[in-house]
Amino acid sequence: DKPDYGNWVPQKISFFLFFASIVSYLVTFLLNIRLIVGLLKIASLLFLGFFIYLEYVYWLLEKDDKGMQRQFWTILIEQLNWDGNGKALDIGTGSGPIAILLARKYPSALVKGIDYWGEPWTYSRQNCERNAKIEGVSSRVSFERASAVDLPFSDGEFDAVLSNFVFHAIKFQDRTQLIAEALRVLRDGGAFAFQDLFNDEFYSEDFLDIVEGWGLREVNFVDSSDYIHIPIALRPKHMTGGSGILFGIK
Repeated sequence: DKPDYGNWVPQKISFFLFFASIVSYLVTFLLNIRLIVGLLKIASLLFLGFFIYLEYVYWLLEKDDKGMQRQFWTILIEQLNWDGNGKALDIGTGSGPIAILLARKYPSALVKGIDYWGEPWTYSRQNCERNAKIEGVSSRVSFERASAVDLPFSDGEFDAVLSNFVFHAIKFQDRTQLIAEALRVLRDGGAFAFQDLFNDEFYSEDFLDIVEGWGLREVNFVDSSDYIHIPIALRPKHMTGGSGILFGIK
């Protein structure tokens, strides 16, 4: 068996766009009003265009072991300045790739993955546990349902905390507070690495100054594009535009 880590582009959306394109075009044969027929044909082409775009992005993300998803996972873990001893937390684990890859890299680490799971993604706790078993790390990786807004862990409980493209997707007025909550459960001297869409759509321009003002031992920020080539199709703000990694030591 192979692990199933899914794709950031839900196929349901692509299928809906394709269906909408077909329906819009077919309806034009039932109408005689030229203006409406013209508008429906334009709508059909737009739906088809978005469908083709999303399918291309889907392919880019997981075309093989060098797909963009895996590249983003890899560069995040590479920025974590941790020796692999102790406990790590993966916030918004999805299908479990970060937690599992971290456990594979550090044979003595215990890793916890948390997520709220649900639509529009098809990820689940069972999916994560199956992947961990296939990858041979199920004895050291566990998963539970929890919210990144209010983590059910004690202050300083973990030696390392990571998150990959999660905070921007949570409807929260000040996403720096999600970072603060993640750091709350990290021990003093522990390592952190958060990859997200750090653009003006989701974060204020001074978010880095705010984090640096918390008195952490070390705070660094790099653009994800400094480490991997991000294709043009993935650069819009709601894809991976403005993606970066905030990392350091508490």
